[in-house]
Amino acid sequence: MHPRPSGIVTLLTDYGTSDPYVGILKGAVLLKAPKLTLVDLGHELPAQDVEAGGFFVRAALGRFPAGTVHVVVVDPGVGTDRALLAVANDDGYWLGPDNGLLSPLWTDGRVADVRRLDCEHLGLVAASRTFHGRDLLAPAAAWLASGRYGFSALGPRHDAPVTLPREVGARVLHVDRYGNLVTSLPGTALAGARGVQVGGRAVGKHSTYAEVAPGALLAYVGSFGLVEIACNRGSAARSLDLGRGAPVELLPA
Repeated sequence: MHPRPSGIVTLLTDYGTSDPYVGILKGAVLLKAPKLTLVDLGHELPAQDVEAGGFFVRAALGRFPAGTVHVVVVDPGVGTDRALLAVANDDGYWLGPDNGLLSPLWTDGRVADVRRLDCEHLGLVAASRTFHGRDLLAPAAAWLASGRYGFSALGPRHDAPVTLPREVGARVLHVDRYGNLVTSLPGTALAGARGVQVGGRAVGKHSTYAEVAPGALLAYVGSFGLVEIACNRGSAARSLDLGRGAPVELLPA
């Protein structure tokens, strides 16, 4: 059984905030259901970077009330015949393009149902070939979140969604605005290690930034539950001259 919609819709896009696209997307949701609560999960994803979007999807899993509807738009194939998906898992619903963006939902192992949005059946028409977030995903999310449509009414089952290739070896998944390097290593892996090797440097394990001197590097378990590498009062990305994709290894204790 799918969770009851909570009336919350989150929005995650690569639209940025210097243009009106995010505001227009919100307006498209509220036009269909003005009492919904909208939450900005983020709009500064690198443009058309599906893998970066997937990282943020993973970061949001389990962080919202049951029944939350998540709209995720990083869509280089907008206007093509790629499908638009609605995915249900045990704590909510996810709407986005079928391009691998929602891959973490399958990795997480909690997907209950996958539907392909049947826009014709729902009466949705794309006024633009480049803004399916506004024209198709936003109304569908509003109707699902408000209870106008049940999940199964959004379209037929979709049995072969696109997924991103599985990672080979540990690596940097994300660089946040502080220059912290978020890796694919689970935090539990650090328990039996003395630190990590990254960019040819050995970085020791610590619990907080303050345990090392200003300008020094540290490895720790971050808020995503993953091993991160930081520089106290600085940027690890700049100090190491590294970014996404950089390999990381554990240093045995």
